Amino acid sequence: MMLPFQLVDSLRWVTIPGTIFAAYIILGIAAIGREIENPFGMDVNDLPLDVYCDELATDIDIITSSPAPIAEDFIQRSENLVLFPLSFKGYDAWKDRSKYEIRQALMTKTKADMIVRKSMSVEKDSEDFDEKEHAPQEAHV
Repeated sequence: MMLPFQLVDSLRWVTIPGTIFAAYIILGIAAIGREIENPFGMDVNDLPLDVYCDELATDIDIITSSPAPIAEDFIQRSENLVLFPLSFKGYDAWKDRSKYEIRQALMTKTKADMIVRKSMSVEKDSEDFDEKEHAPQEAHV
């Protein structure tokens, strides 16, 4: 309400279009907020909750209509890459290893990930440092 009176000294004739533009933005954000406050309903923009529930019920019916899988059928297959991001070896290559060996393999991956993250962090920090070095210095008078 006080915006036009604050701007009139500095903007003069641009105060009216500027205030209209600012009001348009503020009222638009308020309207968006009202719309997303309650996304389920019968308006054109609302999410179709009934359709989602029907699809979910259909999917649950499909999933429960087939028998539960037997773990041995898929765990012990050679195509099962049990530690996929770490190793491309299948179940047979890992089944005879000790718990200690498996934990060491997992720790190696974790340590490698941390090294990569640290190197990325160092690069970012050095970029920030370079930007500070090359930034124009203000003259103190």
